[in-house]
Amino acid sequence: ETVRLVPVSFYIPMGNSGHQPYAGNTPDGIDIPAGATVPVPINGYCVDVHTEPVPEGEPMPEPAVRFARRTVQTLRCIAPQGRDTLALVDKAAPHALNDLMLTEVSPGPSVKSTALDVSPATGRILWRTGANFVRFCADPEIIRAFGLDGGELRLALNCDPNTWDRESVQAAKQFHLHLLYWTRAELAPLAGAARLGTGADPRLRRQALDPVSFLAGRLLTEALADLEPGIPGARVLPPDDDAILRGERPFGWVVTLPGWEVLETPAFERLIRGIDLALKGLAARLGETFTGHPDPPLPWTRHPLLPPDRLRERIAALDFSERVRAGLGQLAEVLRDLSPNCARRLARGPAATRMHLMTLNHPSYALGLHAASPAWSARPVWLSVQPRLFSGIGGAGLLSLAGVPSVRVLRGQGAFGDDQWRARARFQHAFACFNQARLEGAEPGLKIRGPSRFAGPDQGWVPG
Repeated sequence: ETVRLVPVSFYIPMGNSGHQPYAGNTPDGIDIPAGATVPVPINGYCVDVHTEPVPEGEPMPEPAVRFARRTVQTLRCIAPQGRDTLALVDKAAPHALNDLMLTEVSPGPSVKSTALDVSPATGRILWRTGANFVRFCADPEIIRAFGLDGGELRLALNCDPNTWDRESVQAAKQFHLHLLYWTRAELAPLAGAARLGTGADPRLRRQALDPVSFLAGRLLTEALADLEPGIPGARVLPPDDDAILRGERPFGWVVTLPGWEVLETPAFERLIRGIDLALKGLAARLGETFTGHPDPPLPWTRHPLLPPDRLRERIAALDFSERVRAGLGQLAEVLRDLSPNCARRLARGPAATRMHLMTLNHPSYALGLHAASPAWSARPVWLSVQPRLFSGIGGAGLLSLAGVPSVRVLRGQGAFGDDQWRARARFQHAFACFNQARLEGAEPGLKIRGPSRFAGPDQGWVPG
């Protein structure tokens, strides 16, 4: 039987090899007869022109290979819907002394980027691990052992599967969750936080406060009005800009959950999948409204905006409130088309300029979870979804923290001493053991490989 290939976008990452990553699209209309081999032409683009091209014949490293020396633990999830592999990873560029990342690392030609790309069982394991991280950091013995008293905890997940040509919310396209804990000492500088408008570079302002930060919360509240959380006690909060500015709640669409234990339920995994599906539909709808194209564009292009009169007509026809339609109208007035010449200049220019001038391809959002304190018993737990249009900083690097509405977490500043590396590794190893004990038997097809051993900052994590 003849098979017709469905056109897809692809990304070829190069990890730490120092070579150029590539992105592109496969064509439509390729038929492959039974038993035949058919060459498929692809249009690809270099994502980073400042690095060396890949030598001819060099194989693409799989995610598990790229993360090998930083992998603390692996969790294989075998379910009727498919097979996935999660890796608990010691991040190469940490957001905090005590942090980890749980990421999908299955081999294969396609990247599993979102909650819809992995099996529900894998999603449940990921969120159970998030809940276990909260339990672990709230344990009195752990607090004493690692000096966690007075700190703050966050869980962060980013989704930006369609942006390949500029720095994006989801830098690593694999589906992943950040597990973050900042100590009292790490939070101390926030006591001197400055107002965003005080002498800030316009490019920094656009990244720290995305132009759609306030509009997006209202838009999602209306667009997701029919999305029931499906969790007893969960409540969608109405927009409140003043509460955001006071640092009392995060930006975006916000749901209060009755407790951290909700993350261990199938209903929570279904909610996350429902959010992702709803935002994909909204992205297509807005793309159709603004450009006439529901699908994302090719790398280094953006669909041109419709003529102003036609665009105003389409926005006016949307079934949103007058306030949201007015906000979308204001956005349409300030957006500009990306010409081929401008795209070529941006490809050769600095990252800060690309992030300032090129939009992200939707759906692009950061999802965060936190409570007023890192205690397991803290109520409520805040679930926030924050769409991005220009800001390429994910939810682990841009968030409300310690009462400050917008905090930019800079990575790669300074260096850990040997004692800090060892303390970080002890924290990660202890959590891996804690997580494994609590996950045993959680899903029928779950197989866990015990924690690796930290051999030092240069060698990383090794088996044994």
